[in-house]
Amino acid sequence: MILAVEEVKTHLRIQHDEEDAYIEGLIRQAQGAAEDFCRSTFESEAPEPVRLAVLLMVSHYYENRDNPDRQVYLAMKTAFENLLYPHRDVDKMF
Repeated sequence: MILAVEEVKTHLRIQHDEEDAYIEGLIRQAQGAAEDFCRSTFESEAPEPVRLAVLLMVSHYYENRDNPDRQVYLAMKTAFENLLYPHRDVDKMF
């Protein structure tokens, strides 16, 4: 994984351990979405914009798990894709 649970917890200002497994699942899901969008596999040494995109998605889903606001989601998705766009492997797109 390109993000550690502790890094995400620091970003979200979480001081308890009860949701560590949930956060780890969100990290895996967000990294999978980033890898799918880019058609690349990212290890622990991913470029900083990729790490930020994954952190953005994890944060969004953690903070908005009970809020299905489409506009908030679309804003996050646009930022997510903008961060990842330069890191796509265009040879694998089609």
